[in-house]
Amino acid sequence: MFFVIDKPGFQRVLSIVRDDRTKEMQGLDAPFLRLEAKDDCVKLDGLTVSAKFAATVYEAGVLFLKVTTFRRLLRTVKAKFLSIQVTAKELVMDSIHMGLEPNEWLMYADPDRAPMAHPSVTLAALEARPEPPPQPEPPKRQLPFWLEWKNPPPDEMPMKKTRAKPKPRKPERGCPFWLIWPKPGAEPRNDDK
Repeated sequence: MFFVIDKPGFQRVLSIVRDDRTKEMQGLDAPFLRLEAKDDCVKLDGLTVSAKFAATVYEAGVLFLKVTTFRRLLRTVKAKFLSIQVTAKELVMDSIHMGLEPNEWLMYADPDRAPMAHPSVTLAALEARPEPPPQPEPPKRQLPFWLEWKNPPPDEMPMKKTRAKPKPRKPERGCPFWLIWPKPGAEPRNDDK
Protein backbone atom coordinates (compact mmCIF):
# COMPACT_ATOMS: atom_id res chain seq x y z
CA MET A 1 0.00 0.00 0.00
CA PHE A 2 1.50 3.32 -1.09
CA PHE A 3 -0.16 6.73 -1.53
CA VAL A 4 0.59 10.47 -1.41
CA ILE A 5 -1.81 12.97 0.21
CA ASP A 6 -2.15 16.60 1.22
CA LYS A 7 -1.26 16.54 4.94
CA PRO A 8 -3.39 19.50 6.20
CA GLY A 9 -6.49 18.19 4.40
CA PHE A 10 -5.83 14.69 5.69
CA GLN A 11 -5.55 15.98 9.27
CA ARG A 12 -8.84 17.91 8.97
CA VAL A 13 -10.68 14.82 7.67
CA LEU A 14 -9.05 12.67 10.36
CA SER A 15 -10.24 15.06 13.09
CA ILE A 16 -13.83 14.67 11.84
CA VAL A 17 -13.76 10.87 11.50
CA ARG A 18 -11.85 9.96 14.67
CA ASP A 19 -13.61 8.22 17.55
CA ASP A 20 -11.14 8.97 20.38
CA ARG A 21 -12.68 12.24 21.58
CA THR A 22 -12.61 11.48 25.33
CA LYS A 23 -9.51 11.01 27.50
CA GLU A 24 -10.54 7.46 28.40
CA MET A 25 -10.53 6.42 24.73
CA GLN A 26 -7.10 7.89 23.97
CA GLY A 27 -5.06 5.25 25.80
CA LEU A 28 -3.91 1.82 24.70
CA ASP A 29 -7.46 0.70 24.06
CA ALA A 30 -8.16 3.46 21.51
CA PRO A 31 -10.60 2.53 18.72
CA PHE A 32 -9.36 1.34 15.35
CA LEU A 33 -9.65 3.37 12.16
CA ARG A 34 -9.99 1.75 8.73
CA LEU A 35 -7.86 3.52 6.09
CA GLU A 36 -8.50 2.34 2.52
CA ALA A 37 -6.44 3.52 -0.46
CA LYS A 38 -8.01 2.60 -3.79
CA ASP A 39 -8.81 4.22 -7.19
CA ASP A 40 -7.06 7.59 -6.54
CA CYS A 41 -8.91 8.25 -3.29
CA VAL A 42 -8.41 7.49 0.38
CA LYS A 43 -11.37 6.50 2.53
CA LEU A 44 -11.35 6.76 6.33
CA ASP A 45 -13.92 4.76 8.28
CA GLY A 46 -14.45 5.36 11.98
CA LEU A 47 -17.01 3.60 14.14
CA THR A 48 -19.76 6.10 13.26
CA VAL A 49 -18.45 8.42 10.51
CA SER A 50 -16.61 7.84 7.23
CA ALA A 51 -14.99 10.25 4.78
CA LYS A 52 -13.45 10.00 1.32
CA PHE A 53 -10.99 12.40 -0.35
CA ALA A 54 -8.62 12.57 -3.30
CA ALA A 55 -5.09 11.19 -3.18
CA THR A 56 -2.48 9.76 -5.52
CA VAL A 57 -2.60 6.00 -4.97
CA TYR A 58 0.27 3.90 -6.31
CA GLU A 59 -0.58 0.64 -4.51
CA ALA A 60 -4.05 -0.16 -3.15
CA GLY A 61 -4.66 -1.60 0.29
CA VAL A 62 -6.45 -1.34 3.62
CA LEU A 63 -4.82 -0.47 6.93
CA PHE A 64 -6.40 -0.81 10.38
CA LEU A 65 -4.67 1.49 12.85
CA LYS A 66 -5.23 3.05 16.26
CA VAL A 67 -6.44 6.62 15.81
CA THR A 68 -4.61 8.24 18.74
CA THR A 69 -1.18 6.87 17.83
CA PHE A 70 -1.60 7.78 14.17
CA ARG A 71 -2.70 11.37 14.97
CA ARG A 72 0.33 11.86 17.24
CA LEU A 73 2.57 10.49 14.50
CA LEU A 74 1.12 12.93 11.93
CA ARG A 75 1.95 15.93 14.17
CA THR A 76 5.66 15.11 14.01
CA VAL A 77 5.82 15.43 10.20
CA LYS A 78 6.25 19.02 8.93
CA ALA A 79 5.88 18.48 5.15
CA LYS A 80 2.84 19.74 3.18
CA PHE A 81 2.53 16.56 1.13
CA LEU A 82 2.86 13.25 2.85
CA SER A 83 3.76 9.87 1.36
CA ILE A 84 2.62 6.83 3.32
CA GLN A 85 3.88 3.38 2.45
CA VAL A 86 2.77 0.26 4.29
CA THR A 87 4.57 -3.04 3.91
CA ALA A 88 3.84 -6.36 5.58
CA LYS A 89 5.96 -5.39 8.61
CA GLU A 90 6.03 -1.59 8.92
CA LEU A 91 4.52 1.78 8.10
CA VAL A 92 6.89 4.28 6.48
CA MET A 93 5.89 7.95 6.71
CA ASP A 94 8.48 10.53 5.62
CA SER A 95 11.58 9.30 7.53
CA ILE A 96 9.62 7.49 10.27
CA HIS A 97 9.44 3.68 10.33
CA MET A 98 6.81 2.21 12.63
CA GLY A 99 6.17 -1.53 13.13
CA LEU A 100 2.66 -2.84 12.53
CA GLU A 101 2.72 -5.79 14.93
CA PRO A 102 3.59 -4.00 18.22
CA ASN A 103 0.79 -1.47 17.57
CA GLU A 104 -1.82 -4.12 16.68
CA TRP A 105 -2.17 -2.56 13.22
CA LEU A 106 -3.25 -4.77 10.33
CA MET A 107 -2.67 -4.34 6.59
CA TYR A 108 -4.64 -6.03 3.80
CA ALA A 109 -3.25 -5.83 0.27
CA ASP A 110 -6.62 -6.44 -1.42
CA PRO A 111 -9.24 -3.82 -0.43
CA ASP A 112 -12.11 -5.91 -1.82
CA ARG A 113 -11.34 -8.83 0.52
CA ALA A 114 -10.58 -6.74 3.61
CA PRO A 115 -13.13 -6.73 6.46
CA MET A 116 -15.05 -3.57 7.38
CA ALA A 117 -13.92 -3.69 11.04
CA HIS A 118 -10.78 -4.80 12.86
CA PRO A 119 -11.03 -8.52 13.77
CA SER A 120 -10.47 -7.85 17.49
CA VAL A 121 -13.40 -5.42 17.51
CA THR A 122 -15.75 -7.91 15.87
CA LEU A 123 -14.65 -10.73 18.21
CA ALA A 124 -15.07 -8.48 21.26
CA ALA A 125 -18.54 -7.48 20.07
CA LEU A 126 -19.50 -11.14 19.66
CA GLU A 127 -18.16 -12.04 23.12
CA ALA A 128 -19.84 -9.05 24.76
CA ARG A 129 -23.24 -9.85 23.30
CA PRO A 130 -25.34 -11.09 26.23
CA GLU A 131 -27.50 -14.16 25.94
CA PRO A 132 -31.20 -13.41 26.00
CA PRO A 133 -32.80 -14.21 29.36
CA PRO A 134 -35.08 -17.24 29.43
CA GLN A 135 -38.73 -16.43 28.95
CA PRO A 136 -40.74 -17.02 32.12
CA GLU A 137 -43.76 -19.26 31.88
CA PRO A 138 -47.03 -17.35 31.94
CA PRO A 139 -48.88 -17.78 35.24
CA LYS A 140 -51.85 -20.12 35.25
CA ARG A 141 -55.08 -18.21 35.46
CA GLN A 142 -57.56 -19.32 38.04
CA LEU A 143 -61.16 -18.91 37.04
CA PRO A 144 -63.72 -17.57 39.49
CA PHE A 145 -65.61 -20.32 41.32
CA TRP A 146 -68.86 -19.73 39.39
CA LEU A 147 -67.08 -20.31 36.06
CA GLU A 148 -65.17 -23.33 37.33
CA TRP A 149 -68.43 -24.97 38.36
CA LYS A 150 -70.10 -24.38 34.98
CA ASN A 151 -67.10 -25.04 32.73
CA PRO A 152 -64.80 -27.80 33.96
CA PRO A 153 -61.37 -28.04 32.26
CA PRO A 154 -61.43 -29.82 28.88
CA ASP A 155 -59.56 -32.88 30.16
CA GLU A 156 -62.19 -33.42 32.90
CA MET A 157 -65.24 -32.91 30.66
CA PRO A 158 -67.16 -36.07 29.78
CA MET A 159 -67.45 -36.83 26.10
CA LYS A 160 -70.99 -36.29 24.85
CA LYS A 161 -72.38 -37.81 21.72
CA THR A 162 -74.01 -35.18 19.59
CA ARG A 163 -76.80 -35.86 17.13
CA ALA A 164 -77.33 -33.98 13.94
CA LYS A 165 -80.04 -31.37 14.32
CA PRO A 166 -83.15 -32.02 12.27
CA LYS A 167 -83.96 -29.59 9.49
CA PRO A 168 -86.54 -27.02 10.47
CA ARG A 169 -90.01 -27.61 9.04
CA LYS A 170 -91.58 -25.12 6.73
CA PRO A 171 -94.72 -23.37 7.89
CA GLU A 172 -97.97 -24.81 6.64
CA ARG A 173 -100.26 -21.79 7.03
CA GLY A 174 -102.18 -20.58 4.05
CA CYS A 175 -100.70 -20.97 0.61
CA PRO A 176 -96.96 -21.23 0.86
CA PHE A 177 -95.05 -19.32 -1.80
CA TRP A 178 -92.81 -22.27 -2.69
CA LEU A 179 -95.78 -24.10 -4.10
CA ILE A 180 -96.49 -21.25 -6.52
CA TRP A 181 -92.98 -20.30 -7.45
CA PRO A 182 -90.97 -22.96 -9.33
CA LYS A 183 -87.68 -24.16 -7.89
CA PRO A 184 -84.57 -22.93 -9.69
CA GLY A 185 -83.45 -25.36 -12.37
CA ALA A 186 -86.84 -27.19 -12.43
CA GLU A 187 -88.51 -27.87 -15.75
CA PRO A 188 -91.72 -25.91 -16.33
CA ARG A 189 -94.92 -27.88 -16.06
CA ASN A 190 -97.33 -28.16 -18.95
CA ASP A 191 -100.06 -26.09 -17.26
CA ASP A 192 -97.55 -23.20 -16.77
CA LYS A 193 -97.18 -22.74 -20.53
